[in-house]
Amino acid sequence: MAEELPLVAELFARAGVDYAVIGGHAVNAWLEPRFTADIDVTVVASDAEMKRLNDVFAAAGFHVSVEHGADQPSGPDFVRLTTGDGSVVVELQVAKTALQFLVVSRARSARSGARVATPEDLLILKLIAHRAKDRIDLEGLARIPSIDWSYVEHQSREWDVLDRLEELRRGIPLP
Repeated sequence: MAEELPLVAELFARAGVDYAVIGGHAVNAWLEPRFTADIDVTVVASDAEMKRLNDVFAAAGFHVSVEHGADQPSGPDFVRLTTGDGSVVVELQVAKTALQFLVVSRARSARSGARVATPEDLLILKLIAHRAKDRIDLEGLARIPSIDWSYVEHQSREWDVLDRLEELRRGIPLP
């Protein structure tokens, strides 16, 4: 699936929509790659930009398989785009919170050409999600030597997950 990231980056560039890959593919940009099925992306897009993005993906063989919140004045919250054969799934979360906008604005270009969330933002997102399957990613990300811990602590306070961060930091030796 990592070979699909350059295609996804190209489609976002064609649509002119700002984004950040989050989730497993973003973690893979910073750590030893692991398998992850879908490509999770946070986008900053108006209704018109979302339509343009959907059109660009449709021209590349994708269709909308799930959409939540399309009838909201602010547009959809979530859109799943799938290739006809189901081999590629891109899940879009439309930025609605200050953190989501920040994640996209702070994203960095990866070797794939895709913009990926920073390790700090991935830590925050995974602390918020608080799923058992995120533990290995959290431990790996926390060991990256250049982590801006003051940023992570600030966002952890903002999102009321400072206790989870402290538990993570107590449980593993950090640089």
